Amino acid sequence: MSLKNKEAFKDAIGLFKANSFKVIYIVLIFTVVLTFTTKADFLIKTDKAGYIDALNLLSSLLASIVATVYSITIVALQLASTQFSPRILRYFLSNNPYTQITLGIFLGWVVYCLLLKFWLIDAIPPEQSAVPDSMKPILNLGIYGCICLIGIILPHFIVTIAESINAASITRKITLHTLHEVQIAQKTWQHQEEITERPLHTNKMAIKSETFGYLRSLNIEKLRKITQQYAQIDFIEQVNDVGSFIQKDSEIAYIALNSPITNVKHLEDYIRKQFDIGKFRSYRQDIHFGLRQLVDIALKAISPAVNDPTTAINCLDYLGEIIREIMQAGMPSIGFTKWKEEKVYLNEASFDRVVNQAFDQIYHYGKNDFAVTARLIDTIRKVIPFASKLDYLDVLTDEVLEIGLDFAYQYQNGNLKHIHSQEQLMRIFKVILKTIQTIEEQYEKLKDNPDKDKLRLLKSKCLNNIEEIKKVKEDTIV
Repeated sequence: MSLKNKEAFKDAIGLFKANSFKVIYIVLIFTVVLTFTTKADFLIKTDKAGYIDALNLLSSLLASIVATVYSITIVALQLASTQFSPRILRYFLSNNPYTQITLGIFLGWVVYCLLLKFWLIDAIPPEQSAVPDSMKPILNLGIYGCICLIGIILPHFIVTIAESINAASITRKITLHTLHEVQIAQKTWQHQEEITERPLHTNKMAIKSETFGYLRSLNIEKLRKITQQYAQIDFIEQVNDVGSFIQKDSEIAYIALNSPITNVKHLEDYIRKQFDIGKFRSYRQDIHFGLRQLVDIALKAISPAVNDPTTAINCLDYLGEIIREIMQAGMPSIGFTKWKEEKVYLNEASFDRVVNQAFDQIYHYGKNDFAVTARLIDTIRKVIPFASKLDYLDVLTDEVLEIGLDFAYQYQNGNLKHIHSQEQLMRIFKVILKTIQTIEEQYEKLKDNPDKDKLRLLKSKCLNNIEEIKKVKEDTIV
């Protein structure tokens, strides 16, 4: 069982410990004790009119509850999507099986009760008031099912929705989905080798898209089988990475042929079907989609309209966890790869692009917030020891240099002095220095001596700025 499924199961079990369920447990225990002490029967014993009244009451009550609860849920999700990201609304309604199953059970049971009333009870002759014993178990199932839905499933669903629209819960679920895709992608990355240049061929034929939308997934196994099936194919080359927007009549793949193929049109259509293009991006094979959601939530949180830096910090923590998992999974350093000993070239998301997408926008829009800037730099510092490849470490070093040099430049030009206090500025520069030290230690572990001129420049700027801040503080005290 994956980490995502384990956590979902754990959360579902944990909800039964809520206070609302304690009341339900007391009522159930009281009912059981009362039934056995009075030597009563759990089966409902009434006539045809009693069953009709019970089914009418419970089915109408169930339908009213469903309409009210889901109306409130939609309003809550709309507010959450406005505050965090509009993409989460689709997650709760389309990608969340719990919501769909719950809605299906409620509506299905309303239909079941109506069928019992119009098909089963109405089959009893009008002059007969008693219900045949063969029908009672089915009718009792409908009534007790309504009671169970109202008394157990409904509170569970309300508590689940209330927890699901919490910012911490949303960001964690996005992270779990993304980490799940990283674990799946790891099996693919193990069979890939990095290619610096796209392959050249004298007879390349373009496969063009017949529709437009986002490339949601790619069936790599089918493409490998196609190259094995046709000896005339030298290779198949993927043009766009998963998550890219594909325009109509644009190239999605190239096939290189060493000799003519009789039914080329059929081959083109078959290859085209392996590219799933739709109106929405999905988590499947698209690690950038999870990163994009976390970044969007962080940007919304640090916007003046929301002003919630704590949520942005929460997103940074999870972004750091995804970056760490990606490095340990062995993501290709560059975006173009080849399946080992196969004729398939793939366009992957590079590690450099992943890091830039995770941190650049948050720093750009959040550098005026001390807590966000400090946590962003510290998040990078925490993942640096997991950079097992020089390419990973070089990318993280460049990211620290870009952020650190820009922040030092903004401070020296006086753009930040009226925003941050002296203590806050000093703490950020100290975090940058600590990150530089971590970078140097990791380079030593990897036994590499890079060009440290920019690191020395950033370190000297931070030290000079700290000394300047100290002098300003001393002058203020005097």
